[in-house]
This record gives sequence, structure tokens and C-alpha cells, in this order.
Amino acid sequence: MKRQRALLVFALGSLRRRLGRQLALGLALGLVVGAYASVLWLTDGLRAEWRAAIEGTPDLVVQRLVAGRPALIDADADVVPTGPGVRSVRPRVWGYVFVEAIAANATVVGTTWRAVPPTLLEGQDLSAEPTGVPQALLGAGLAERFAVHVGDRIALPDPQHEVVVLEVVGIFRTESALQSNDVLYTTDAVARRLLGMPEGQATDLAIELARPEEAAVVAAQIQERLPGARVLERTALVRTYELTFDGRGGLLGAMLLPVLLALLLIGWERFTGLSPAERREIGVLKTIGWETRDVLAARLWESLLLCLGATWFGVVLAYVYVFVLSAPGLSGALFGWSTLHPPLDLRPTLDPSALVMLFGIVVVPFLGLSIVPAWRAATLDPSEAMR
Repeated sequence: MKRQRALLVFALGSLRRRLGRQLALGLALGLVVGAYASVLWLTDGLRAEWRAAIEGTPDLVVQRLVAGRPALIDADADVVPTGPGVRSVRPRVWGYVFVEAIAANATVVGTTWRAVPPTLLEGQDLSAEPTGVPQALLGAGLAERFAVHVGDRIALPDPQHEVVVLEVVGIFRTESALQSNDVLYTTDAVARRLLGMPEGQATDLAIELARPEEAAVVAAQIQERLPGARVLERTALVRTYELTFDGRGGLLGAMLLPVLLALLLIGWERFTGLSPAERREIGVLKTIGWETRDVLAARLWESLLLCLGATWFGVVLAYVYVFVLSAPGLSGALFGWSTLHPPLDLRPTLDPSALVMLFGIVVVPFLGLSIVPAWRAATLDPSEAMR
């Protein structure tokens, strides 16, 4: 133990003596680790967001298709078979309203259906029977975008180019930012006016089942009653999004492979090309009694310290890039949609197995490259090294 501690101290001193070259190599390794870690942070953050959002998703969603695109459906459409397996059928009134003042869409949702109960940050919930000015409950991100507080009023356009004034009665947040970031809750009547939706129509139907495993059977019965309808199963959505995030994250990781290979080549060149000063140092060490295993251990300690420092630098750099700066340039490749307004703030999360994979992809090959050069340096003849 004392021997290894002494070798570790010698390796630290060796790093200090060649600080410039080691910093350059460590910085390059840290940037590559940061690039891979950014993909892992972002992919796991989006996966955690989706898993939180799926908790409020109905077991089945029924959409009517016209010309291959979703269209309005009768709110009281008799398309769902009755029976103990169907717990509830609720029409959903929701859609997007473009607000020129913030140059973004607001998701308007009627209160007949809510994905998850909102957590009020300030104000109160919508009144059951509002009087006077129509009320609105804003997500925290949308309220920040509008720069409004409880008691303020906002104006939204309707399809007839008229202005609908809403009073902000509360600001909320949910566990998933996807369900609150750009959401505006209001009554179904006001939502229909903002969306230009006739009375008795709905965007789709949300179905809750007593036994979610029967979703495929109920979906087949619905499609028999409403030919051409699209029935979305929650389990299918889960599989689709998991595969999507895994596929896009893997594609980005594969695109970084040339960078990793270039770094490994640079590392090989660095480790195999001993400078005259390093050769003399090894010769002196072996002359004063160091064994081959001591020189080899010191070189490996040096490589390990360099890798650990560069890895932590890369992980911290990736954390700041993803969760502080919102991953500019990289987020669009994984989101798969146009810029979301307000920006989606991901929660820091990372599967420990992803860190193990990161070490296996970047750090282990880099350390492996140092073994052969370290052995060659350790087996140098002292007289030849000092000549």
C-alpha cells in the first residue's frame, strides 16, 4: 500500500512536470467525454419527462380521421362499447393557438379533461361557474413567457380574428413540464371559441379502462364501430417513444465515433512517443533501483489520473450544457419537433448504467492504449535510455 501511495505521488509530480502536454490531451479527452455525456444526459432527461407525462395519459385515445388527418369528432359519439371494462369516456377539447405577442403556440385545454391534477404555485383553480371575464389557469412557463401574474389579463385571438380577454386566476406546475410548460386551462366553452370548435364537437375521446391490458380488444371494437378511426394505445405510445429516444441517442453517439477514434489516435501517438527527457527519467529511475513493475505502475497511475480528471471535467461540462444552457444545437436533434416555446427545462437525471457505458466507450479504450507504451517504457535498458 505504501509503495502504491509513493507511485501515485510520483505520477502526480510527473503530470506537473509535463503540465502543458497533459492539459492539452486531458482537455481533448474531456471534450469527447462531455459530448457523449451530453447525449446521455439529454436522452435520459427526455425519457424521464416522457415517463412522468405518460402517467396522465388515457388508456385509449380515439381520433376521427379525414383525408388522413385528425378531424373533430362528435362529443357524444357512440363508438365505445359499453361494459365493465370501460371505466369512463370523456371528450377532450384542446388545440393550439398561435400568439403573435410571444411568437409561439399556446396549448389551450378545456377543463372537462386534465392529464394530471395541477399544483398551484399562486392563485386559485378555475371557478366551477365563472362570471364576468373568462378565467384562465396558466402553466408556469407560459406565465413567464407572457410576463403575467395572478389578477392580470391576457388577450388571445380566435379564428374570427376577434380578441378574447382572459383573466389569470392561477399559475400551476406539474411533475412533467410537457404537461404544463405551454398549457392554458380554461372552460370548454371558452376553449371552443378560441379554437373555432362548434358546440357538441371534440378534439378526441379519452377512454379509461378498468383493465389496461384489454386495450387492444377494446380498440378493435372501436374501429369496427367507426371505420377509419385512429385509436392510440398508451402502451404502444410508451414503446414508440422509448424506441425513438434510444434510436436517436444511439445515432448521435455513432456520429461522435470519428471524434473518439481521432482522440485515440492522438493518445496513441502521445503515449508511444517518449521525449528525451522522459527517456532519461526512466533510465535514472531504473539505475537507482526501480523495477520494471514500478515504472509500469507509475505510468499507468499517470494515465489513470489524467483519465479521471478529464472524465469529471467532461461530465460537469455536459451537465452545464444540458441543464443550464438547455443543450443548444443538440436538443433539436433529439426533440424531433420545431423549437418549443417556452423552452423545456429538463430535470437532472442519469441512469448509473449510462455512466458505466460512458466509461466503457471512452475511458477504457483510452486507458487500454497506454498499457503497451507504458510496458515499452518500463522495459527500456537504463544505459540506452540515459545515452
